[in-house]
Amino acid sequence: MRPRIFQLLIPMLLAGSCTFAAEPAALRGRVTARGNGVAGVSVTDGLTIVRTDAKGDYRLPTGGESEFVYLSLPDGYEIPVEKGTPCIYQRIDPDSRKRYDFTLTAASRNMARHRLLLVADPQVYFEEELDSVRRAAADMRHIASDGVPTVGVVCGDIIGDIYRKPSLFEPVREAVATSGIPFFYAVGNHDMDLGVRTNDYAKESFKSHFGPTYYSFDRGRIHYVVLDDNFYIARSYLYVGYLEERQLRWLEQDLATVPAGRTVVVCLHIPTWSRAARRGEWGKEESNKVLNNRRALYKLLEPYNAHILSAHEHYNENYQPVGHVFEHVHAPLSTLFWQTPWSMDGIPAGYGVYEIDGDSITWYYKAVDHDRSRQFNAYPVGADRHKKKAVTVNVWNYDPAWTVRWYENGEPRGEMTQYTNYDESIYDYVARFSDRFKHKNIGSDLTEHLFYAVPSSPDAVVRIEVRDRFGNISAWNNVSGHEKANDSNK
Repeated sequence: MRPRIFQLLIPMLLAGSCTFAAEPAALRGRVTARGNGVAGVSVTDGLTIVRTDAKGDYRLPTGGESEFVYLSLPDGYEIPVEKGTPCIYQRIDPDSRKRYDFTLTAASRNMARHRLLLVADPQVYFEEELDSVRRAAADMRHIASDGVPTVGVVCGDIIGDIYRKPSLFEPVREAVATSGIPFFYAVGNHDMDLGVRTNDYAKESFKSHFGPTYYSFDRGRIHYVVLDDNFYIARSYLYVGYLEERQLRWLEQDLATVPAGRTVVVCLHIPTWSRAARRGEWGKEESNKVLNNRRALYKLLEPYNAHILSAHEHYNENYQPVGHVFEHVHAPLSTLFWQTPWSMDGIPAGYGVYEIDGDSITWYYKAVDHDRSRQFNAYPVGADRHKKKAVTVNVWNYDPAWTVRWYENGEPRGEMTQYTNYDESIYDYVARFSDRFKHKNIGSDLTEHLFYAVPSSPDAVVRIEVRDRFGNISAWNNVSGHEKANDSNK
């Protein structure tokens, strides 16, 4: 009889287990400022987003697979900083029922007018390169000395070699922190752990230093989102540009809190678009150089005035892949892996500066140790081996709304002709010194932001005026040799 009794008991036990299912685990805590609860703050575990209630309390259901609980930092509060880095997260202790409370400090200034600095690809391989990072940080500190609230994002490839032990994550963070500016961090392909079995384990080193790989925050009327579009395919060092479904679902929830028509700035490492895409040569796109499921991101951004800030490609480009999205690809702070004064498209070491006033954004490229008015390199007749009879210009942050005009002996000659070739400075430098490089098989590359004009005489007095989309003018008058000279006015 015992086997028969046991058979009868099994369905009863199973039914009972369904009836008395355990309540899903939950993360609990409170967000306060000056001892009072802060209502309406988004709190997330990277999967689900909830809002704090009138008392600042939140309860966040979680399936137990999340690593962090963190805030979408609201406007009106200072950025909490630890070790020079914003700290808006806590690591979840799976064996504890602790509360995860957050304390905010009310901002002393209105953030409607503020500034964002975007640093691409510091990519530090060796300690001796840290001095250059500190020099750039001093330049940024000077930019922020005017009292305008300033925040920064390092847009991936923080380090060069993940195999180096100990890694240079902390030294780079410390060097950037000397700017006195709170810098958020995005993960890049060089920041991924290699040799792990899936992408789920590829960001452990990054997370141990910087926390979540995707998150958001508000400054003034701008909603900022930092995403992780580096997907490791667990074969050698190979990766593709891709946003996983869980990240897209999180982004859907995050953007649901942002009113339509507002400005959203998305920072990620791998660009969403490419030169090949602009030409309609879809088969020439490389999956590790572009966000493969970009249409999903563009769709989520449709209600907004969106700017995408990316890095990875080691050159500057600006374009609109779709009508509501403007993408800015940033040249690397590290130039050609810290071996040259310029990146592969002839742009000097620098960073992007975005000036925000309400919903309005203006921007420019800031070369380290140069005045902000310096926005191009110019070469007199004979200086550029690729255009021997022409004066040539490399306009670093060009987009189609810019104009590049020239004058001969005081007479206007119209717009210069855009062309694709190599910038003379980086081309010549690589030709002369590449045998000394630590990193072989790299060099100058073609760039599309070059312009030329052929004077009637090589002795003509030539003036070039470059006007950006905001009406700022940089000018150059021809000089002898290879010297580049700019003056500017507004």
